[in-house]
Amino acid sequence: MDITKKFSVLLITAITAVSLVSCGQATSSNVSSDSEVSSVTNAKASAWDNLNDKEKDFYKGLEKKGHTIDKDTGYVYIDAAGFQDDWGRTYGNEGIVITYWFGNEDIVHIPEEIDGKKVVNIANAGMREFRDTNDTYHNLGYIESEIKELYFPEDFQEIYCAFDHFETLEIITLPKSQTVIQYGGFRHCINLKEFICPDDITIINDFAFSNCKSMTSFTFNNGLKTIGQDAFSGCESLEKLDFPDSLESIGMQSFQGCTGLKEINIPSKIDTIPKRAFFACKALEALVFPDNITTINSEAFARCNSLKEIYIPESVNEIAENAFDECDSLTIKGKSGSYAEEYAKENDIDFVAE
Repeated sequence: MDITKKFSVLLITAITAVSLVSCGQATSSNVSSDSEVSSVTNAKASAWDNLNDKEKDFYKGLEKKGHTIDKDTGYVYIDAAGFQDDWGRTYGNEGIVITYWFGNEDIVHIPEEIDGKKVVNIANAGMREFRDTNDTYHNLGYIESEIKELYFPEDFQEIYCAFDHFETLEIITLPKSQTVIQYGGFRHCINLKEFICPDDITIINDFAFSNCKSMTSFTFNNGLKTIGQDAFSGCESLEKLDFPDSLESIGMQSFQGCTGLKEINIPSKIDTIPKRAFFACKALEALVFPDNITTINSEAFARCNSLKEIYIPESVNEIAENAFDECDSLTIKGKSGSYAEEYAKENDIDFVAE
């Protein structure tokens, strides 16, 4: 009997222990499962989940061409080596090029690396989203991303027309490595209010900031040499241009339609004011040219309706007949017997000898 009782006690104890362990395992398993479900439920939808089937098919088509899609961040990218965009542009032989983006964020920091490789560039139009526009002609088309702030790695390479028509962009910080602001780089960024050029910028290319209607302040760097055609045309909120002494040339129509512009200093290395450079700068009242200016081209200051006084030095030997069209209140000042006096008389403009 003692042996039987002992065996029974041991058996009951063992069964109880197994049951407790089993219950403990079941409880632990359920907690883990609940946690996983909660994690999935609370997880933020990936950028990919926000696309419709037509949009996904577009990006899948890019995969077949060698692009990689990060469905969480929305970056679409490709090795720079051998890549050529739709405009025939190449991007070197090393690193990663971002070709598209369909992310959700309004504050974006361009990554320094993707897949362990340095991000060296953004393809032309690369930060636009390609979405279903319900446009019967285009079917799919670019739409402007809702990025408000944009930041780059410090040693990022050139930026080429990647942010054209980003209408929500308010703040952008370019890396110090930049030497050129490329064609149309920030054209029609209508909410961009101010911009500071990195120290090593030498060229602001054609249409770089055209139609940035809200821009009130632009800080040029010392070392800037060239401003291209229409670079700031339509920047109607700009009031002052403080050009650096290093500036050597400005392009046609470069500040056309800057209707709020009141002050301009023309640096001494500029010798030609090109066609329509300051056309319809309606708030401009006075201007003094440096001594080495030689040529003022067609409609350079036409429709500058508030322009009352301009000093033209003896170095000027050519002024287009319509350079000051519709500047009805203008008085030209200059040296007696100068070309400026001759021009003023020929075009019925008041002249004051100094």
